[in-house]
Amino acid sequence: MNSQITAIMPRLISATYHTKIKVAEFIADDGRHLLRTGGTLPWRINNCGDLSSPVNSSGEPNPKLTRNFIGFASVPNKAGTHTYHFFIFPDYETGRTQLEASLKRKYGGQCIPELVKKYAPDGDNDSQVYAESLLKATGIADDKKVGELSNEEFNSLADAIEKLEGYHNEADTRKEIWVPVSTILASDGSRPLADEEIVLRMNGKDMPLKSNAVGQFPPIPHPREPVQVLQRTPDDKLKEIGPIGGDKGQSYSLLVELQRFLGMSGPDKPPSDTTKHRQPFTYQVQPGDTMAAIAKRFRTSVDQIKEDNRRFNDKLFAGELLSIYSPSSQDIKPTKVARPSVPVKRPQKTSTTSVAPPPPAPITATPTLPARSDDGEGKPLALLPADQRRAPWMAFAIAEAKRLKGMTEADIEAGGTNYHTAIKDGIKSMIGNNNAWCAAFVNWCLLQAGYPIDTKGGWAARARGIYSHDSRDEQNRLIQNPLFSQIQKPIYGCIALVVIAKSSQGKHVGFVYAQEDDKTLVVLGGNQSDRICFDAIPIEARGKKLLYFVPASYQQQASTDEKLTLESKKATETNKALGISMENSKTGATL
Repeated sequence: MNSQITAIMPRLISATYHTKIKVAEFIADDGRHLLRTGGTLPWRINNCGDLSSPVNSSGEPNPKLTRNFIGFASVPNKAGTHTYHFFIFPDYETGRTQLEASLKRKYGGQCIPELVKKYAPDGDNDSQVYAESLLKATGIADDKKVGELSNEEFNSLADAIEKLEGYHNEADTRKEIWVPVSTILASDGSRPLADEEIVLRMNGKDMPLKSNAVGQFPPIPHPREPVQVLQRTPDDKLKEIGPIGGDKGQSYSLLVELQRFLGMSGPDKPPSDTTKHRQPFTYQVQPGDTMAAIAKRFRTSVDQIKEDNRRFNDKLFAGELLSIYSPSSQDIKPTKVARPSVPVKRPQKTSTTSVAPPPPAPITATPTLPARSDDGEGKPLALLPADQRRAPWMAFAIAEAKRLKGMTEADIEAGGTNYHTAIKDGIKSMIGNNNAWCAAFVNWCLLQAGYPIDTKGGWAARARGIYSHDSRDEQNRLIQNPLFSQIQKPIYGCIALVVIAKSSQGKHVGFVYAQEDDKTLVVLGGNQSDRICFDAIPIEARGKKLLYFVPASYQQQASTDEKLTLESKKATETNKALGISMENSKTGATL
């Protein structure tokens, strides 16, 4: 018996098109970039039918029914009067499938001359010549409708369109170049950091790069020789932190030393009655916090906190927000939090590109930023306490749970809230058994807190997308999503992924909030009994188990949190205390 090793081809997960230089750039799930040049546009973008997207009122692509595309090639017509947004597909087979689906869906009731008037209209085409060419190539009668064609006739029509669109032309000029690429994420150990600067030094030349709104630097293609990475220090000096190169793309975290600010402990007394010196900031309640401890720390009183926040009792829940009016800033002292300024390589390979800054979400959440000063410089009126590093995304999850009060998905969507469309994961509705929105809610909360998410290929809509995009390396090992790091034990705010134990297939995802006992966690999530609520989920039961993840930039904070114990709470009592209705629900059925 002969043994044979079959190479595993990387899967292309996103793409852009560089119109001026006619280069299609694909991103593979193993971190490499594929550059396609030469040939024709349909070949470069795997779009054998030259399918293009409709646009919205702003002229941006607004696809309706086309599926499985990974980008757009925006190309002006010859006259320069119109821009086409052609779909970019991951491979020829996907492009061909979408061409055939489009022909059946849009033109099934039309004959070829009628089809051509819409498919290849006059202006940028000669519709009459196009129709005559199709009829001649296929031998199909000019009055026979597309929906009436035999399989052989239909395939010949698709083949003829593929040929007329030029997919097979200039084959001798086609070139493909694979380039390994690494990514770097700036973090303080808990949150992504925007506007951090590194410098790439190669052959004596320096290229500065800045991190975007979610802490990501542009992907770094590997040159033939290793490139040195240097960090810009606060005193404007460059500090060498390591080389990047080799045949494999990697994903790195750049841990940055920052100054945090801690409130000085003091007597439990209220601040001055003169409100002009009272400086408000938003405080996120941490696990284990009490009203008395918060009041003591910030030199105010329990009664004052209750009055300022319209509270009628002392009960607090982690993730809630309080407006704290502290004394003057003289009572706040800076404390340096040491962070090593070296890149720490995460074990998984990279499989994503830079993520654009989070778009404004159409959903109004309760959490707000600290107030700003009136001098026009945009400085916060109060400094963020250092210990608010634990799971900042939980403020948004808690706020949504309290805002919606146990409304079911149909009522949530009817009220104008849709987490799928908010994160643009390609799904239009939260309603129905095939539109699970647990992962969309998790990703929405992360996005609001400034963490990157990956919406390419619809993975943000799938629970398993937190873990992996089902890609494997040369040894057939699963490649983990580099935006998240797996941890070994549940901590407050971590992402709990319900998987089938034997296959690790994802079934549900939410946030760990507390524990009911040693075998059961309290998980806050969406699509739990068709609503946002707290649910009691067994750590392992009925062939399923929980895996735990945190955003990659939170990895260092997670190692600290793992030393802490989860609070003990009951899901049913927490729902009731926060006003979350569980009417007509089946709590505890998630796993």
